[in-house]
Amino acid sequence: MITLKNRQAQAVIVLILVWLGVFIASYAQNQLAGMSVQFMEHYGFTSEQYAAIYSASQFIGIFFAFVSGVLSDKIGTRNIVLIAAAMVLIATVARIFAFSFEAQYISNMFCGFTGMFMAVNRAKILGGWFPPATIALAVGIATTTTPVANTLGVGLTSLMPSIEFAFIVTAVVSAVFFVGWFLFGKERSDEIAAAEEAAKDGESGKVLKNLVEIIKTPWIWVLCGAAFFLMAAQVPLMAFTNASLINARGLDPVAAGGFATAITIGMGIGSVVTPIIVRFVKAYRPVVAIYAVLTAVGIYLGWQMPIGVVMYVVYFVTGWCLGALLAMVFTWPVMIYGREKAATAGGLVQTFVLAGASLALTNITIPLAGGGENFAMLFTIAAVYMVVGGVLMFVVPDQGKKTGGKKVASDAEAPAAEA
Repeated sequence: MITLKNRQAQAVIVLILVWLGVFIASYAQNQLAGMSVQFMEHYGFTSEQYAAIYSASQFIGIFFAFVSGVLSDKIGTRNIVLIAAAMVLIATVARIFAFSFEAQYISNMFCGFTGMFMAVNRAKILGGWFPPATIALAVGIATTTTPVANTLGVGLTSLMPSIEFAFIVTAVVSAVFFVGWFLFGKERSDEIAAAEEAAKDGESGKVLKNLVEIIKTPWIWVLCGAAFFLMAAQVPLMAFTNASLINARGLDPVAAGGFATAITIGMGIGSVVTPIIVRFVKAYRPVVAIYAVLTAVGIYLGWQMPIGVVMYVVYFVTGWCLGALLAMVFTWPVMIYGREKAATAGGLVQTFVLAGASLALTNITIPLAGGGENFAMLFTIAAVYMVVGGVLMFVVPDQGKKTGGKKVASDAEAPAAEA
């Protein structure tokens, strides 16, 4: 492992690596969306098999996200991410040579491991390099990976000469991440490491103690509920905006895709700019209230808006607010519980994120929305999810004052949340 003398330079490298680790998982998944028809024809898969392969990486995360958080706190974030990176590198290479359903399912499942481990540890890692004043901004930048991966995965893959070539591109990116993390991946700066070592009390069973302390607090369950409903709202918006504009509004696929892109662009910008706004007002709650309302209204009305600039602006604002709210959910575990407990808390939150992304859609939203054909009902349900998620986020103790701090936080200063 290489430690640079310039702490800020290494902090930037770590931020890039965190971004890239999540990007690989999302990009690998969205490559399948960008070549869905060719993928099924090439391997002879049915629609059901394609859907299973597509969701494999998210489905396994429901069961492993929490465990990954506990393991990270136990054996160290650098080690657990390095193991995950090696597994993903093997999986992305194996995917090139996988011709059966089982082989494709397993390889695509393991392609999501860096995304899962990085999503769980993202706030903890960045909290080890960035002070409280900029941690929200750093996490916001890291969360732009999803809209970028969505856009590139769907858009660029369709332009590639073959499925194997597309898979090779992902394998190369995985190799770059593995080497980068091996050389520069470090979960905390020397200053924070020293502060945390000094704060250790030498107790045995520390991980179990942390877990018990976390699950005893009401805020972790409120935050998990908020994460569930936010993702339950996001997935129908992302998955059915194109279909609603094509089938209900008569747009061609290219035009519909342009409006859907406004959401992903808004998500990326909102997740970066909003932490600056929060730092200025020193409060999350007013921002959460306004953003939740705007997102719910945008989800409900977006597909019904006049086609043109108005619809684009509505979708952009919806994406801006939604992306910012998701970034908050990923940031708050480290702000509430400190770095020492961040991965365990983040693992719990990530479990509910993945449950909201997969279970809510297939078991609640789609059946109630006539199999996904009743767009009015589908987006109404998604808007209700958004309102519930916003209310739960509003209840969580406001962490806004911590964004104005200038010193580096250690776990000795990690907070018990106060209302």
